[in-house]
Amino acid sequence: MFEALNPKALTIVLATRNGGKFLSAQLDSLLGQSRADWTLLARDDHSSDDTLKVLEHYASQDERISILPPLTGGESNAAENFSGLLKCALDRGAEYVFCCDQDDVWAPNKLDSMMAELQSAEGPGRGPCLVHHDLRVVDESLKMIAPSLWGLMALRPDNEISPQRLLSRNEVTGCALACNKALLEVALPLPSEAIMHDWWLALFAGFSGTLRAMPGTWVSYRQHGANVIGAKSYRSGLRQLHNGLSTWQAGNTEFLETVKQARAFRTVVASVDAVDANHRLALECYCELPRMRRRQRMRALWRCAVWRRNLLLDIVLVIRVILLPREPM
Repeated sequence: MFEALNPKALTIVLATRNGGKFLSAQLDSLLGQSRADWTLLARDDHSSDDTLKVLEHYASQDERISILPPLTGGESNAAENFSGLLKCALDRGAEYVFCCDQDDVWAPNKLDSMMAELQSAEGPGRGPCLVHHDLRVVDESLKMIAPSLWGLMALRPDNEISPQRLLSRNEVTGCALACNKALLEVALPLPSEAIMHDWWLALFAGFSGTLRAMPGTWVSYRQHGANVIGAKSYRSGLRQLHNGLSTWQAGNTEFLETVKQARAFRTVVASVDAVDANHRLALECYCELPRMRRRQRMRALWRCAVWRRNLLLDIVLVIRVILLPREPM
């Protein structure tokens, strides 16, 4: 076990919205962690239930818990809320940051195990680093749905030498990640094109630092009717082959959102020397795919090497890229 840190050095960030039903269980799992040298920064996004009252009750009982005022301008989305929380954690001196969802339950030794992995992964140079883990998928009553989120979604996030695969599909779940100060310094603030905070951080770690998947399922990932993202079987992505034109077009829109995110990422990392030349070329190819003629796309897709390492998902990707209407130059 690593020696205790200044509590502000290990910061957990929690974004909430109408999560009062499950929030106490999550907060209790934080209080039950095997290490106690942490600070929690929480921000509620204009909840209409008792979420804020639950937060205030716990904050009144434990000085490690701080509640930030809501973002101005009305309701925000999860990415905006987490972006602000991450920036606040960095400004307050956080050396290591963990993201936390309002409706999950953490294993008692999650912080200890992830800190050991994170400090090992970042090494003495303490360059940009992110570690993440698999999750146990459960229902509202914490009854197991699937023992592995990675298995359910056909994810294989075990190859650190191919970060370009992250351009087309996220492999990092927010509540399962921890990162260091060096990563936040290069990745923040999140641009409007960032689809989610976890995906954006994973891109920076993969392309310009260290991204490591660690063994174990350290979170019970609760599924219910109000999940923002949630756990979906990879087979749900295959329904676009037979569910009609509207569903296929929705998939096209989602793909183009990943291209917009990649283009924003390309702009930010243009001056980052740590990005490998081959990875930079893959990024460039991916960003330009929609602008290419159809006969050029297959070769460019091969150069991108964004394969999802699942034959059926890769077939869908190829068909989508080839058939996608050409974007004006």
